[in-house]
Amino acid sequence: MSQPEIEKRAGYGLPVVLAVGLHVVILVLTLVSWPESEPDQSSTTIVNATLVSTETTTNQPQQAKASKARDAAEEADERQSAKEEASREAERAAEQQKSAAREKAAQLKAEQAKAAEQEKAAQAKAAEQLKAEQKAAAEAADKAKADAARRAEEAKAIALERKKAEAEKQAKAHALKKAEAEKAAKAKAEAEKAAKEKAAEEARKKAEAEKAAKAKAEAEKAAKAKAQAEKEKAAKAAAEKAAKEKAAKEKAAEEARKKAAAEAARQKALAEKAAQASAGSLDSLIDSESDAISGAKQAAQAANGFESLLKKYVGQNWNRPSGTVPGMTVTLRVSLLPTGELVSAAVSKSSGNAAFDRSAIQAIQKAAPFTEMQDLPASAKSQFRNFNLYFNPEDLGR
Repeated sequence: MSQPEIEKRAGYGLPVVLAVGLHVVILVLTLVSWPESEPDQSSTTIVNATLVSTETTTNQPQQAKASKARDAAEEADERQSAKEEASREAERAAEQQKSAAREKAAQLKAEQAKAAEQEKAAQAKAAEQLKAEQKAAAEAADKAKADAARRAEEAKAIALERKKAEAEKQAKAHALKKAEAEKAAKAKAEAEKAAKEKAAEEARKKAEAEKAAKAKAEAEKAAKAKAQAEKEKAAKAAAEKAAKEKAAKEKAAEEARKKAAAEAARQKALAEKAAQASAGSLDSLIDSESDAISGAKQAAQAANGFESLLKKYVGQNWNRPSGTVPGMTVTLRVSLLPTGELVSAAVSKSSGNAAFDRSAIQAIQKAAPFTEMQDLPASAKSQFRNFNLYFNPEDLGR
């Protein structure tokens, strides 16, 4: 039972009993004629006793109600006094009923006293119960306080765990971000390195091409000079031979003049025949030199064409591996048989990426054999027995 309920019971029970008793007393006094001194004394005694009891057993709200009841009682007393003034004459006629009324009043007083005792016992019991409930409420409050403290500790522990988890999460995110930044920096460095190597390789290739072009030009120049020298030598030899032949011819003519006309004619025919043979030898030598120069040009063109065709076949059989970045290049050392069959392929200059290097080797292995090599001139064919293949996917349009 809660304290408000106890206060409610204690607040309404006693005032109701007192109000009922007071009305009974007023009713009796109305019907019975009392002496002027006794009724007021008896009524005052009962009301005062009742009011003292009310003040000592109720709280502030109950005292307010008791005060209203007292005011009502006083008002009723005033009305009763007026009635008594009007009914004094009737009281003399009801003297016999006075004793009965007194006895009844005494009985009522005894009953009120008994009721007061019972009410006092009930109030004591209610106080005991209230004390017990207050004790239980205090214990419940202590328990609630302890539970609140425990929940506060648990909440604090949970908050610490969450804070710790958040700190770990932030640390992991920072580490991941740092790793990604390092990875990006590494990839950028590798790309820059690959770009530099590509530029260096292109520069080297360009220098080799320029060197080859220069060597080719020098070879052509040397071949032309050699041909010119041979031509001049042949012309000189022909001139010397012609001079010798002329001297011989003159000698023969002189001898022919000494011999018969038939011998002179024969010597003349032989001289003419020798002159014709010398002119044909010179023309053959010039044609041979021209053929040599033309063959060298054709061999160079055939070599360039075969190298482009080889790169095309390798590009068609190449599969891009994961991790490939723009600018990657690799130089392979390749050996071929005269039939175009692959003897070996190895990395001469790595790209820095093992997977990319392996993909280039696998591509040339798939593309072999290169049967077009059989159609190359002997001088061009020798260039591809052992050579370096510069592999750049960007040059292949991949």
